[in-house]
Amino acid sequence: MAEVRFQRIGLVLHPQRPHAWGLAEAVAEYLQRIGREPILLPAETLDRVEIVAGWDLAITFGGDGLVLRVARYAAPAGVPILGINLGRVGFLTEIQPEEWLEQLSRVWEGDYWVERRLMLEACWIREDQRQGPFYALNDVVIGRMGLGRIVRVRVEIDGRYFTTYIGDGLIVATPTGSTAYALAAGGPILPPELKNIVLVPIAPHLSLDRAVVLDEGVRLTLTVHTEGKAALTIDGAGDEPIAEGDRVEIAAAPFSARFIRLRDRSYFYRLLATRLRRMVADE
Repeated sequence: MAEVRFQRIGLVLHPQRPHAWGLAEAVAEYLQRIGREPILLPAETLDRVEIVAGWDLAITFGGDGLVLRVARYAAPAGVPILGINLGRVGFLTEIQPEEWLEQLSRVWEGDYWVERRLMLEACWIREDQRQGPFYALNDVVIGRMGLGRIVRVRVEIDGRYFTTYIGDGLIVATPTGSTAYALAAGGPILPPELKNIVLVPIAPHLSLDRAVVLDEGVRLTLTVHTEGKAALTIDGAGDEPIAEGDRVEIAAAPFSARFIRLRDRSYFYRLLATRLRRMVADE
């Protein structure tokens, strides 16, 4: 008997994307016909790891932002992700909506490879009260809120003082996040399967103004010093107000985000070149 690949499949959709519901329902009907068990749910109902525990695969119907949200819960549960692109950029998604039937058939036949991407684990500490852990596929950002005073972020690497960034904030990014906010702030572009962590200052003022690439095994402690308002943002979500003396501890998570890939292994460079050409054309 042939192996049955991915029996219980979560279908997570972005409720505000046009055609997401209809496409997800069509895929669910197809999965039922071939003997799979689809679980259909809107993205806003996915808020804890236990929901995806027991899934064999998560299929997303949206853009890269939805993939970031799903990875937060699927990665700790060891559930691989396959994205159907209903967004614009599609750095993380894999399938175009018009080709879903053909491409899913390839998955069932085993014609795919698994890409593993570094995740970050962050804890927020205030007066010895610890919150977290929180998980990020792109980045953890400490930044000022609105117009106001600069933020000072003291950085320790493995318990030793490294530097203090002064400016609008600091981005701690994964290789996945190196093509997101970190790139806009002047950081380097890293291939997605590297295991490095990148520090990228935001609008630095009289402080280190270059990005720094760190080994995956480091542990960071960021201490915030500000007379204004600052916020902690994880993968673009949260904007949690942080105060003078708050600390954020960051390290590589003990698991990776896993993605089902159907393109060849050099796809990232072609996609990156396309995006960079588009950026130049838009200038």
